[in-house]
Amino acid sequence: MSVSRYLDRIAISLSAICIVHCLALPLIVAVLPIAALGFGGESHFHAIMLWLVVPVSIFGLIMGYRVHNRAGIVALGIAGMIVISIAAIVGHGQWPVSAEILVSVVGSLLLAGAHWTNFVVVRKVHVHHHC
Repeated sequence: MSVSRYLDRIAISLSAICIVHCLALPLIVAVLPIAALGFGGESHFHAIMLWLVVPVSIFGLIMGYRVHNRAGIVALGIAGMIVISIAAIVGHGQWPVSAEILVSVVGSLLLAGAHWTNFVVVRKVHVHHHC
């Protein structure tokens, strides 16, 4: 299995974690106020996720591009990373929480979609080369 396929899987998982975090954390904080104390601050989570998501995504998308040469997949991934970054850096604490969540989820879906497409296309290319 190529390195790109592993990185795509990791990036899709990270995007899913981001979506779950964005949708579940407000509910947890509203229902269990004590739970908010254990997260080390919302901004720490966003910073950690950006430091994980961006490098893994860039590397995974580049590795996939080297196999399939489809710039549109990379462009979709870059768009997702930009949207996530804007939500985390600009939106955090500045926008209404619902807007920040919406933009973060949209960015995560764009990025996950790019990685899924990257994964599928790389797999097809490798299957055709082995036949």
